[in-house]
Amino acid sequence: MMKKILFATDFSENAAAALVFAIKMAQKHHASLVMLHIFDVPTSWNYPYTDDPIEMEREALKDSLSKLKAYFQEYAKDDSVGLEVSYHARENLSQVKGIVSFALEQEPQLIVIGTRGGSMAKEIIVGGTAKSLIPRSPAPVLAVPEVAIFREVKNVLYLTDFHEMDVEAIRKLIEILAPYDPEISITHVNTYLIDSGHEKKEWFKNLVKENLPAKKIHFHQILADNIYDGINSYLNDNRLDMLVMLEKRRESFLDKIFHQDLVKRMDFHTTMPLLSFNEHYLRGLP
Repeated sequence: MMKKILFATDFSENAAAALVFAIKMAQKHHASLVMLHIFDVPTSWNYPYTDDPIEMEREALKDSLSKLKAYFQEYAKDDSVGLEVSYHARENLSQVKGIVSFALEQEPQLIVIGTRGGSMAKEIIVGGTAKSLIPRSPAPVLAVPEVAIFREVKNVLYLTDFHEMDVEAIRKLIEILAPYDPEISITHVNTYLIDSGHEKKEWFKNLVKENLPAKKIHFHQILADNIYDGINSYLNDNRLDMLVMLEKRRESFLDKIFHQDLVKRMDFHTTMPLLSFNEHYLRGLP
C-alpha cells in the first residue's frame, strides 16, 4: 500500500482531473496527499509594493499556499473526508528540478501531474513538465490528461519491449494498484517487418511468471503496419483504464513508440492516464 502521494500543480485547469485521480488513489490506499506548487523567482512586477526580495519571496510563498488550499477545496468536495492533506510551495526556476528536489525530500510512492488535452502525441501526453519529469523522477509518474475521468482501475495496458526491468516495473505497478486488483495486459507492439523473435518473447513471459506468479497477468502481441496504428486500434477495441510504460536509460520506449517525423504527426486520442516508471528509479540509481 502506498503511504504518500505527491500532487504537483501549476493551478491550470488541465491539472484538475489529475487532482481528482490523486485524491481517489490516496483514499483507496489510506495514504496522505502532499500538494506542491513550484513558483518562479518573484519580481516587482508581481509585488510592486516592495523592492525587498526577501519580502517578495515571503509573499509568493504565502500566495502559493493559499492558492493550493483553495484549489484543493474547489475540486475535492466530499472526496476529502478523512484524507490527510499537506500543502507545500517551493521557489525554483525549473518546475522539474523543483518537483524532483521536493520528491527526494518527501519520498512519495507516486507523483501525479496533469497534462494537456486528450492527444497522445508525445509532445502532448508527455509534453512540458511531464515529459522532462518522467526520466528524472525518483518515483513513478502518473500523467493525467485534462479530459480524463476517474474510474476504478480494472484493466491496465502495460506496453513492453521485452526489457528485463519491465519485471520490476510490473511488480511496482501491482503494488500501486493493489487495492484495485486489476487485470494487467502485458503487450508488445511491432510491425510485420520487424517482429521480435519467438525465443525472446518466451524468455520474457517465463521471467514474468517466475517472478510474479499467480497474478492477473495476460500476454498479448500486436502486429500492425505501423506501431501507431497497432496501439490506437488496441486502445479503441478494449476498455482500458490506464496505460503503463517503462522509460529506459539508453533507448526510451516512449521515443521508440512516439517517434515521428516533423511533418507526418499522428495523434492517439485517449482520455487514459499514463503511468511511467524510469529505469534509474527501479534500479535505485541517483
